[in-house]
Amino acid sequence: MDMQRNAPILLAEDDENDIFFLRRALARSGRGNPRSAVRDGQEAENYLAGIGPYADRASHPLPGLLVLDLKMPRMNAFDVLTWLSTRPDFKELPVVVLSSSAQDSDIQKARELGADDYQVKPQEFDGLVEIVRNLHSRWLGG
Repeated sequence: MDMQRNAPILLAEDDENDIFFLRRALARSGRGNPRSAVRDGQEAENYLAGIGPYADRASHPLPGLLVLDLKMPRMNAFDVLTWLSTRPDFKELPVVVLSSSAQDSDIQKARELGADDYQVKPQEFDGLVEIVRNLHSRWLGG
Protein backbone atom coordinates (compact mmCIF):
# COMPACT_ATOMS: atom_id res chain seq x y z
CA MET A 1 0.00 0.00 0.00
CA ASP A 2 1.44 3.33 -1.01
CA MET A 3 1.41 6.26 1.36
CA GLN A 4 -1.52 8.36 0.34
CA ARG A 5 -2.15 11.80 1.68
CA ASN A 6 -5.93 11.29 1.61
CA ALA A 7 -5.98 7.60 2.49
CA PRO A 8 -8.68 6.53 4.92
CA ILE A 9 -7.83 6.08 8.58
CA LEU A 10 -9.36 3.22 10.56
CA LEU A 11 -9.80 3.89 14.28
CA ALA A 12 -10.19 0.84 16.53
CA GLU A 13 -11.39 2.29 19.82
CA ASP A 14 -14.06 1.14 22.28
CA ASP A 15 -14.52 4.46 24.09
CA GLU A 16 -17.10 6.74 22.41
CA ASN A 17 -15.51 9.84 23.96
CA ASP A 18 -12.09 8.93 22.60
CA ILE A 19 -13.58 8.36 19.12
CA PHE A 20 -15.27 11.77 19.33
CA PHE A 21 -12.04 13.51 20.35
CA LEU A 22 -9.96 11.66 17.76
CA ARG A 23 -12.36 12.71 15.02
CA ARG A 24 -12.31 16.31 16.28
CA ALA A 25 -8.50 16.24 16.43
CA LEU A 26 -8.34 14.97 12.85
CA ALA A 27 -10.66 17.77 11.74
CA ARG A 28 -8.76 20.41 13.76
CA SER A 29 -5.43 19.23 12.36
CA GLY A 30 -6.62 20.09 8.87
CA ARG A 31 -6.36 16.49 7.74
CA GLY A 32 -9.62 15.70 6.02
CA ASN A 33 -9.08 11.98 5.66
CA PRO A 34 -12.15 9.80 5.61
CA ARG A 35 -12.17 7.84 8.83
CA SER A 36 -14.07 4.86 10.06
CA ALA A 37 -14.31 3.63 13.61
CA VAL A 38 -14.75 0.11 14.91
CA ARG A 39 -15.43 -0.73 18.55
CA ASP A 40 -13.02 -3.59 19.20
CA GLY A 41 -10.24 -5.71 17.77
CA GLN A 42 -12.60 -8.28 16.28
CA GLU A 43 -14.40 -5.56 14.32
CA ALA A 44 -11.02 -4.21 13.16
CA GLU A 45 -10.07 -7.66 11.90
CA ASN A 46 -13.45 -8.06 10.15
CA TYR A 47 -13.12 -4.60 8.58
CA LEU A 48 -9.63 -5.29 7.24
CA ALA A 49 -10.58 -8.76 5.97
CA GLY A 50 -13.74 -7.41 4.33
CA ILE A 51 -16.03 -9.73 6.29
CA GLY A 52 -19.76 -9.23 6.73
CA PRO A 53 -20.89 -5.61 6.64
CA TYR A 54 -17.34 -4.55 5.68
CA ALA A 55 -17.31 -6.50 2.39
CA ASP A 56 -18.37 -3.41 0.42
CA ARG A 57 -15.06 -1.64 -0.22
CA ALA A 58 -16.83 1.40 -1.68
CA SER A 59 -18.36 2.02 1.76
CA HIS A 60 -15.48 0.53 3.77
CA PRO A 61 -12.25 1.19 1.85
CA LEU A 62 -8.98 -0.29 3.02
CA PRO A 63 -7.24 2.17 5.32
CA GLY A 64 -3.88 3.80 4.77
CA LEU A 65 -3.38 3.92 8.54
CA LEU A 66 -4.72 1.82 11.41
CA VAL A 67 -4.91 3.41 14.86
CA LEU A 68 -5.48 0.88 17.63
CA ASP A 69 -6.48 1.39 21.24
CA LEU A 70 -4.56 -1.08 23.38
CA LYS A 71 -7.29 -2.36 25.67
CA MET A 72 -10.50 -3.24 23.83
CA PRO A 73 -13.13 -5.94 24.38
CA ARG A 74 -13.09 -9.27 22.51
CA MET A 75 -9.69 -8.68 20.89
CA ASN A 76 -7.15 -6.15 22.12
CA ALA A 77 -4.42 -4.42 20.12
CA PHE A 78 -1.97 -7.26 20.80
CA ASP A 79 -4.45 -9.74 19.28
CA VAL A 80 -4.93 -7.55 16.20
CA LEU A 81 -1.17 -7.11 15.77
CA THR A 82 -0.71 -10.88 16.02
CA TRP A 83 -3.41 -11.43 13.39
CA LEU A 84 -1.86 -8.80 11.11
CA SER A 85 1.50 -10.57 11.31
CA THR A 86 -0.11 -13.59 9.61
CA ARG A 87 -1.45 -11.45 6.75
CA PRO A 88 1.22 -10.52 4.20
CA ASP A 89 -1.36 -8.40 2.34
CA PHE A 90 -1.24 -5.94 5.26
CA LYS A 91 2.55 -5.89 5.67
CA GLU A 92 2.71 -2.31 4.39
CA LEU A 93 -0.20 -1.01 6.49
CA PRO A 94 1.15 1.38 9.15
CA VAL A 95 -0.26 0.50 12.57
CA VAL A 96 -0.12 2.90 15.50
CA VAL A 97 -1.16 2.01 19.02
CA LEU A 98 -2.73 4.99 20.80
CA SER A 99 -3.25 4.08 24.42
CA SER A 100 -3.59 5.56 27.87
CA SER A 101 -0.98 3.01 29.03
CA ALA A 102 2.56 4.34 29.30
CA GLN A 103 3.90 1.04 30.68
CA ASP A 104 7.18 0.03 29.10
CA SER A 105 6.01 -3.59 28.91
CA ASP A 106 2.98 -2.59 26.81
CA ILE A 107 5.07 -0.38 24.52
CA GLN A 108 7.72 -3.08 24.06
CA LYS A 109 5.16 -5.84 23.41
CA ALA A 110 3.27 -3.71 20.86
CA ARG A 111 6.51 -2.99 18.98
CA GLU A 112 7.58 -6.64 19.11
CA LEU A 113 4.23 -7.62 17.61
CA GLY A 114 4.69 -5.19 14.74
CA ALA A 115 3.27 -1.81 15.76
CA ASP A 116 5.00 0.90 13.77
CA ASP A 117 4.47 3.47 16.49
CA TYR A 118 3.10 3.75 20.03
CA GLN A 119 1.66 6.97 21.37
CA VAL A 120 0.31 7.66 24.85
CA LYS A 121 -3.03 9.48 24.84
CA PRO A 122 -2.48 13.02 26.11
CA GLN A 123 -4.65 14.66 28.74
CA GLU A 124 -5.22 17.83 26.70
CA PHE A 125 -7.00 18.11 23.36
CA ASP A 126 -4.19 20.20 21.85
CA GLY A 127 -1.80 17.34 22.59
CA LEU A 128 -4.07 14.97 20.68
CA VAL A 129 -4.18 17.36 17.72
CA GLU A 130 -0.37 17.42 17.71
CA ILE A 131 -0.18 13.61 17.80
CA VAL A 132 -2.67 13.40 14.90
CA ARG A 133 -0.62 15.91 12.86
CA ASN A 134 2.55 13.92 13.49
CA LEU A 135 0.91 10.61 12.62
CA HIS A 136 -0.51 12.07 9.43
CA SER A 137 2.78 13.54 8.25
CA ARG A 138 4.79 10.45 9.22
CA TRP A 139 2.48 7.71 7.92
CA LEU A 140 0.34 9.37 5.25
CA GLY A 141 2.91 11.71 3.81
CA GLY A 142 1.16 14.99 4.39
